[in-house]
Amino acid sequence: MHIVIVGLGEVGRHLLGVLEGEGHDVVAVDSSPAAVEYAESHYDVLSTVGYGASLDVLKRAGADRAGLFVAVTNNDEINLIAALQAKQLGARRVVARTQGDNWARWTEGVRYDVLGVDVVVNPRVLAVQELARIARSHGALDVIDLAQQRVELVQIGLGEQSRLVNKAMGKLGLPRDTKLVAVVREGTLFVPGGADVLLPGDRAYLLGSPDDLLAAEDLFSAHREARRVAIVGGGVIGRGLARALVAAGVEVMLIERDRDRAERLAAELHNKVTVLCGDATNKELLEEEEAGTYELFASVTADDEINLMTSLLAKGVGASRTAAVVQRADYLPIYRQLGVDIALSPRALASDYILRFARDQDFHTVRDLEDGQAQVVEVQVGSKSRVVDVAVGALDLPRGAMVAALLRGNETRIPSSDDVISVGDTALLVVTKTARLGVERLFRN
Repeated sequence: MHIVIVGLGEVGRHLLGVLEGEGHDVVAVDSSPAAVEYAESHYDVLSTVGYGASLDVLKRAGADRAGLFVAVTNNDEINLIAALQAKQLGARRVVARTQGDNWARWTEGVRYDVLGVDVVVNPRVLAVQELARIARSHGALDVIDLAQQRVELVQIGLGEQSRLVNKAMGKLGLPRDTKLVAVVREGTLFVPGGADVLLPGDRAYLLGSPDDLLAAEDLFSAHREARRVAIVGGGVIGRGLARALVAAGVEVMLIERDRDRAERLAAELHNKVTVLCGDATNKELLEEEEAGTYELFASVTADDEINLMTSLLAKGVGASRTAAVVQRADYLPIYRQLGVDIALSPRALASDYILRFARDQDFHTVRDLEDGQAQVVEVQVGSKSRVVDVAVGALDLPRGAMVAALLRGNETRIPSSDDVISVGDTALLVVTKTARLGVERLFRN
């Protein structure tokens, strides 16, 4: 596929690396010669220097024949105009990223067919939604909505005291409509079999209905739903998260160092949130405000260093769960190694959404896991597929693949080995990179 990417910041470079590795014909565009030079020296892609919303620049990049056009500069208006120009030139599908205050409530995370633009993605709103789901969970490190919120995928860690440590997967006693679909051990993801054993320090991915997953989480963790949440940073993410939590009946304290912004937030949130003007990197402030008594402490400023420091300080004064927004997705493992419970990258969330549109639409990739070691894939079963009328347990799946859920009309099933796949079912699968080709051959119509 011919793909044009306008904007070579963190998201643009990440997309270049993934799409180049998948064999696409990619053209990179940026107004900065240094950014373009970096792309040329690190990726096997074509490139051009210029203003991303210029008709001449877009024509030079081949936007008229693009199967996918992506605009991810740091300017929302440029992204929207560039995407609209590309669509008018003939690009088949166009995606624009927005992230400023003016677009936050309007985009709702992801909006389709906006002013002629196929998809508008707001990563900061996506981060708000994910953090709100994490606050609702019982100790999850990540909560991902799938199949239009009919099922969720949660990631949860195993401590030394977990009752499931040293238990075989086939004997975990999980609730009926949940399934353990992947395990991460020392940074490596694998799809488990029934004889595999969970060890301290593992991270498990569980899939199921939202209500049943809460019961499954209780087997892994002693945490409960956060009823008191402290937030550091009153930008798009902080304000949006405070609104979402208050609407769910959660007690919220928000710390903002800028006095003018803090005063605006206090007026805007109508005293439903305790807004403090102060520096959250000051340990005395955290102790004075009893930050250690909050079930979730989320640092969501635009500064990675502040988010890391405040999260570690909050952990030191007793906060049971800490979350930090990380702008650079490649820093996520470092935050976890240093003791931050939940590290979330809005830019990685945006990349995940955008990459869906560059991949095989018969095999719709819903989410990358562990930096692409595995994927959650959605596929509709056609009449000529080899899996029709075959029980899940009898499928000749390659190692590293699992049927996680079956969607049939309004019914959602977490399948047992006896469940039979029918024409028209939508199957959700977890597949590792090495297993994907074999799964595609098996399910393809």
